[in-house]
Amino acid sequence: MPFKLKLKKTRQYNVASKTLFVISVELLDGGIADCTLSADSTGQECLDNVCQRQGINQPEFFGLRYLNRNQQSRWVQLERPLKRQLDKCASSHQLHLRVMYYVISGTSLITDEVTRYHYFLQLKSDLIEGRMVCDCQQAVVLASYSWQAEYGNNHDRERHTVEYLKNLLKFPKQMIDGGQIVEDSTLAESGRLEWLTAAVIQHHMALHNMSQAKAEEGYISACQLLRGYGQEMFVARDQIKQQEVTIAVSVTGIMVILETSDTPHFYRWMDITNVINHKRTFTIECQNPVDSASFVLPTPEDGKYVWRIGASNALVTPLALRVFMGGGDHLFSHGSPALLPLKYFI
Repeated sequence: MPFKLKLKKTRQYNVASKTLFVISVELLDGGIADCTLSADSTGQECLDNVCQRQGINQPEFFGLRYLNRNQQSRWVQLERPLKRQLDKCASSHQLHLRVMYYVISGTSLITDEVTRYHYFLQLKSDLIEGRMVCDCQQAVVLASYSWQAEYGNNHDRERHTVEYLKNLLKFPKQMIDGGQIVEDSTLAESGRLEWLTAAVIQHHMALHNMSQAKAEEGYISACQLLRGYGQEMFVARDQIKQQEVTIAVSVTGIMVILETSDTPHFYRWMDITNVINHKRTFTIECQNPVDSASFVLPTPEDGKYVWRIGASNALVTPLALRVFMGGGDHLFSHGSPALLPLKYFI
């Protein structure tokens, strides 16, 4: 008598689909790009996906930011799985495409047109939001370049009057006028808004027939002269003096700004032998020990983050390349930061 086998009915399903998730990335032009990734996808995969779809051929200038649970903006660690970082640290899965590494002399390193356009948009945001500081004359020049970069020779003298443009042109949140800080909210009542707008109209006439690409380059070069350009800032306390300071990290080095002094102290990467993080403490060790200093951040997470940002910025310099590859003393003490793209020696 033959055996009757009772086979259990099963339903097929795609196991892989359960590991996928969707990330929304805000672009520099205000648009949104949705990326479908796996749970193991790294931040770099997400960045490459977004840049490829936007036609950005130099993604090495960019990074991805998120808001942590304290509503502080933080950089994604591109070499690590993205979902784990966001689940652990972020307030949501919303990301923002932003410029992470700034060029400091001209625009020759930015060879891709779309990359340059997004770089221009980043600087425009930095200026308007007050991350860079300029005086009124610089604001006029930058607004003129911005107008030409975005609209070209579309300048109708009869239509583009002061009254028409004064609420369309974007000026920085803060400007310096005669040594005093001027808030954009007071421009209209003080009469400065009309003066600035008229000055932009006059200056823009001199840019007639300038290509939009050249205007973007002019805007970038003008921004490179401003205070705050390319810097990421953190509030800390000097461990010895017990004074509140601002630590500004960039590809050129670390600037320490004291509230009680008009003269900041600047540490160039070539003068730094070691950067150490221990809990809340961030220490800069210099070739001249007298110049070394330690600073206390609000939390251990802040201390680690400042160290990581310093490490990533230093690694785009030629000196850091030599040090990291064994040509000198080790520059960083905390862990092993990922080796970043180093073909752009800034």
